Amino acid sequence: MASCMPQRAAKKGGAAVAPPPPDACVADIDPKLEWLDDASTYIIRLNLPGFKKEDFKVQVDSSGRLTVRGERPAGYVRFHKAFQLPQTANIDGVAGRFDGAVLSLTVPKQQPVVSGTDMVAARLAEAKECAAAAAGRAAAAPEEGATMTWAEALGGRGQMVAAAVAGFALGAFLAHRLLTVTNS
Repeated sequence: MASCMPQRAAKKGGAAVAPPPPDACVADIDPKLEWLDDASTYIIRLNLPGFKKEDFKVQVDSSGRLTVRGERPAGYVRFHKAFQLPQTANIDGVAGRFDGAVLSLTVPKQQPVVSGTDMVAARLAEAKECAAAAAGRAAAAPEEGATMTWAEALGGRGQMVAAAVAGFALGAFLAHRLLTVTNS
């Protein structure tokens, strides 16, 4: 959309840029936008041919609204793009790169928070799967006098289970000692 109204002078790096002549038209363009959704990041690419790094500005506000606007004095071309980033976007980690024609903005995704109970439940489910698989192997090829140890049932994770049991026992012992000392 072109506007043939006189335009005000724009400021570039503290110095005023001469406004376009009164008879000049300013063209508002809508640059091509490409949105990629990776496993760990969002990548936004804007096609800005003829623009320089100094000709545009990128802003992200605290609500996750990303705004890119620019004005090219040569040819009096300008654009303005604004959109809301997804809730999973980490707005503090936004990074950009301009290669002379394409502005690439990388927005990392927030890492999901895993609670301790979720981790324990996942480990227990994994141990059950390993035990079932080991039991299935033992049933498929029964041998005389074949027995299964806990380490085999846990799929080689016996050391991890032993460490967890030892840590729990140590915690219980210390809690008992602390309670008996404070109650004495």
